[in-house]
Amino acid sequence: MTRLSATVLGALSAIALALLPGTPAVHAAELGKTIAEITERAKNEPPVRLAVTWRKNLRRTLAKAYKKKYGLTFKATRVRGLASRERILNEGIAGMVSYDLVNVSGELREQYIKAKIITAVPWAELFPDLNKSLIGPNNYFLAASFSKYGIVYNTNLVKGADIPKIWSDCLDPKWKGKVAVMTRPRAYTALWSAWGKEKSLKFHQALKANAPVWSGGNTATATQIAAGEQPLGCGLGHHAVVNAKRRDPTAPLAFAVPEMLPIQIGEGLSLMKGSKSPNAAVLLAGFLASKEGGSYFHLQGRSSPFVPGSVTDEMVKKRGATLAWGGWSWTGKREAEASRDIVQAWGFPKASRR
Repeated sequence: MTRLSATVLGALSAIALALLPGTPAVHAAELGKTIAEITERAKNEPPVRLAVTWRKNLRRTLAKAYKKKYGLTFKATRVRGLASRERILNEGIAGMVSYDLVNVSGELREQYIKAKIITAVPWAELFPDLNKSLIGPNNYFLAASFSKYGIVYNTNLVKGADIPKIWSDCLDPKWKGKVAVMTRPRAYTALWSAWGKEKSLKFHQALKANAPVWSGGNTATATQIAAGEQPLGCGLGHHAVVNAKRRDPTAPLAFAVPEMLPIQIGEGLSLMKGSKSPNAAVLLAGFLASKEGGSYFHLQGRSSPFVPGSVTDEMVKKRGATLAWGGWSWTGKREAEASRDIVQAWGFPKASRR
């Protein structure tokens, strides 16, 4: 079965189920107007159902912190890849609301808005202390975490003056045929938004000329570097190092923060229309994006640079790095076009959707 036919079949199945006799209709609870009203109403709602990318240790830690702050609980389902969010999109179109709060992939955010299955929330009014950069256009999304990308290296094989410090170090002939590079260029699409087309294409043509070792998943690539298969990888996520060290704390891995640190939204949360627990869900989202809640995302290597005192904030300050991020408007078509041009410069016909 093709990806398209599976998606269509899922949508039709969801619609058919929604139309079955006896299927309960969606009854949405009403969202309070003020934070005080939202907090009071949340006490009478069911546990928040959310679809996120959290691993078990982060899920348990956040559950404890959220309950301590509000006396509320949530039920988190771990989702990965576009297919899981496409399924939630199709179910929402069919009137089935399985989650209150969903981490929507950047490629699908416009589709969620156009389908009218998510609710805009006045985040800035309800949580005035939040950095405005965390709030998506028209209040549909709230960023709770960010992925950051740099240069990962094997500490047994790369030492002293050889430790990479800037992006151009990835082009050094001494690493020819030895640099691992992800075929999904999320690091480089973020850099594109800062560098522009001319500088980006020049870099990627030079990177190709350095005969990189093309690789797939972030964590799998970091594990290969730890095993000594390649001495370093350019454009890998910090979360890959965290994941690899979670499995093996002795892994000889380090993350070098380059002069410009590309970031991408890790958790772009949205309130589903028809939510049974909208007030509790909004409280949870606001908590996750706050300094208090956001302080825990380092457990997954995705703390926010826009949260003062976070691991990423301190990392950027220590290095004196500049952030590279195109903002909310960059996700979608513009990023897809940059991704296409990058992989074509590498010699591939089109971008991978892995």
